Amino acid sequence: MPDTRTHDVITIATGVLLAPVTYVLLESGGREYAATGAAVLSGAHLISGLLFSPDLDIDSAIDNRWGIFFWIWRPYMWIIPHRHFWSHSLVVAPLLRLVYFYIVTMLIVISGAWILGRIGISAPNLHTQASAWVFDLMRRNPDMVRLFLFGFISGSAVHTIADWLVTGGRQYMRMAGIRLHGDYRNHDRVNLRRKRSSHW
Repeated sequence: MPDTRTHDVITIATGVLLAPVTYVLLESGGREYAATGAAVLSGAHLISGLLFSPDLDIDSAIDNRWGIFFWIWRPYMWIIPHRHFWSHSLVVAPLLRLVYFYIVTMLIVISGAWILGRIGISAPNLHTQASAWVFDLMRRNPDMVRLFLFGFISGSAVHTIADWLVTGGRQYMRMAGIRLHGDYRNHDRVNLRRKRSSHW
């Protein structure tokens, strides 16, 4: 498999290419609409590839990017088998990570409100308000939601396709006379526990 840096380069390069292509495709709707759509799609592509990577199913450089919030991906890592359909499929996996992140965020907000309530501080129903805001935004901007979802899926897909090409394609590359000299078998199993503990 390509290492994290290679995946990052692929994600950024494809995100940069997607922006002008999206702009041209949407330009008939007006320049402002095209610019917004291109920014939403390419931004979602980068967020998905750099922060919501398929490699969140293991202890890797990706969850380290979440800083002190790396722990929110631990249940996902424990539940989802590594390089499985649920983590590395083209469409289902990125949408699953998006739903997982939403649910975990709501649970954190609800827990925080409950703790504040136990010590006598009245907290508003932030989770209800946040959910209402998100769903209202989706209702008012269906085109941008579709562009965001397409970008989010494409950001994950380029990672998965790169993995497929390197692992599944190695034998075909050898048949074509192309030799891959790098050993990518443990590309994402970097030991960051020492690094992370040094931040505490």
